[in-house]
Amino acid sequence: MSLDDNKRLIQRLMDEGHNRQDAAAAAAFYTEDASNHQRIVGRVGMQAVFETLYRVFPDFNYRILESTAEGYRVVCKVEMTGTHRGQPLLREAFSGMLYGVAPTGKSVKVLQFHGFRIRDGQIAEHVAVRDDMGMVLQLGLVKQP
Repeated sequence: MSLDDNKRLIQRLMDEGHNRQDAAAAAAFYTEDASNHQRIVGRVGMQAVFETLYRVFPDFNYRILESTAEGYRVVCKVEMTGTHRGQPLLREAFSGMLYGVAPTGKSVKVLQFHGFRIRDGQIAEHVAVRDDMGMVLQLGLVKQP
């Protein structure tokens, strides 16, 4: 695949999976042995992560602000938006910060950076750096110092 093909694959992940809150469609972009944050979870594990994301933020949306590709890697600067209306199914989702937290009904806009490794036209690896502190501040779960 070309660099542009790799970038288009990630855009399709966002458009056809995440922004439709379709966990199965989003997971289908991943390999059977995909890793997420350096843990092998496979396609099934990715689907569980996505189901949790959409449960917590039913209007979950990713907007790619910038993306770059080199070799088999794609890195994106992303804006995530959503309204906190549910609780995570997975304890480790959102680094555990929202586990057991009652929905606030508040909307968030969070800057994130996502890295993907592409293998044979599918995503084999995902890592992300998110502004989790900004998210919990927007949700009112911590106070601004």
